[in-house]
Amino acid sequence: MSLKKRIVSWYTLWTLFLMALIFLMFFAFSDAVSIRNLRSDIEGVLSDAADDVFFNNGIARFDELDEVEDGVYVFAFSLDGSLLFGRRSSPVESIAYQEGQRSLQIADRTWIVSDMMMDSFYLRTAASVSSVYAVFTSDYLPLLLIAPILVLISALGGYFIVKKAFRPLEDLIATASTIASGDDLNITLESSNTKEGKALSEAFNAMLSRLKTSFLREKEFSDDASHELRTPVAVIKAEAEYALSVIDDEKEVSESLSVIIKESDRMSRLIDSLLTLARADKGTIKINRKVFSLSELANTVSESMVEIAEEKGVNLTSSIETRINIFADEDMITRAMINLIDNAISYSKEKGRVEVILRKNDRKALIEVKDDGIGISEENQKRIFDRFFQVDKSRTSSSSGLGLAMVKEIASLNGGSVSVESRLEKGSVFTLTLPLSE
Repeated sequence: MSLKKRIVSWYTLWTLFLMALIFLMFFAFSDAVSIRNLRSDIEGVLSDAADDVFFNNGIARFDELDEVEDGVYVFAFSLDGSLLFGRRSSPVESIAYQEGQRSLQIADRTWIVSDMMMDSFYLRTAASVSSVYAVFTSDYLPLLLIAPILVLISALGGYFIVKKAFRPLEDLIATASTIASGDDLNITLESSNTKEGKALSEAFNAMLSRLKTSFLREKEFSDDASHELRTPVAVIKAEAEYALSVIDDEKEVSESLSVIIKESDRMSRLIDSLLTLARADKGTIKINRKVFSLSELANTVSESMVEIAEEKGVNLTSSIETRINIFADEDMITRAMINLIDNAISYSKEKGRVEVILRKNDRKALIEVKDDGIGISEENQKRIFDRFFQVDKSRTSSSSGLGLAMVKEIASLNGGSVSVESRLEKGSVFTLTLPLSE
């Protein structure tokens, strides 16, 4: 059974239950009120009958009385119980006198009887409770007959209300089915005129937007990875074919093999980076945290990068604050620092300057890598940490565009963050922020 039919069924049953409860309460209340009114009518008729009796020469006359008034029987009895006035063979005729009003069960019927003593006789008024029920049934039977029709109308109304309320959900299902059967992520759910429907459509459209962005990034990632891997593979193949063609020339073969090794190393680094990022996305990467001296690590990494900087004509200096310890994965932090310094060297100007600074700020360690290179535009700063993104691909063929993406992942995995401040032609400052050890 569909959710709509289930809700309508529950709604109908609930309406039926409430209607039955209301009818029961109404009947019970009406019954009590009717009995109370009947008792009041019996007393009223008895009082009126006493007023209508007149005496002629000391003899009571009942000419003004009616045997039945408003459904109430009127009797007059002598003191010895003989019937002076009223219908004979009545069930209440033989009942003994008792001052006041009382209820009696006579011949499977309930009677309300009231007696009043006069001078030489007594008056009695009586009525059957069943007469009340007869009137009650005749008055309210149409209500009982129309109740099922009301329930049916309520069920139909509930169905149309639920159908209208579920329209945004049906549109959502239809849209999701359309997306599932194709590749069009440009479809959006139309906004509803209800608050809940509007919230649902906005949430669904936001999810679609994120999915679209994710799919586009995934496609871009795959395209870039294919492109980056295609280049070293092509070079390796070309150099291998060239080496085979000059197999007798040891010098040429040696140079080709050197190029193959270089490109293989590059491809190996690229594959290693891709695997690391994939593990980070899946949450399966292992993090070996420990307390270590970031000051010593920063000195070691900076010194190891000096020769690489000099080869590219860049002056690498450092300003390392001592006794800074952090709790993190040392290998990951080493890799992050190398990537930041290598990026700064790659994008520095000729005879440029790169500076590595380590300092404390509050309860955090800040690793700043400054360069006076080409800088990064505000537009590119938003994407600088995206995978395979390069500010200027024409400046270097060795960069895969994964270095800064790796730094961002490493910072996140170790409870830190990375940011950049840059101006075009003025240089950049990359800051890796990590929490200090306790």
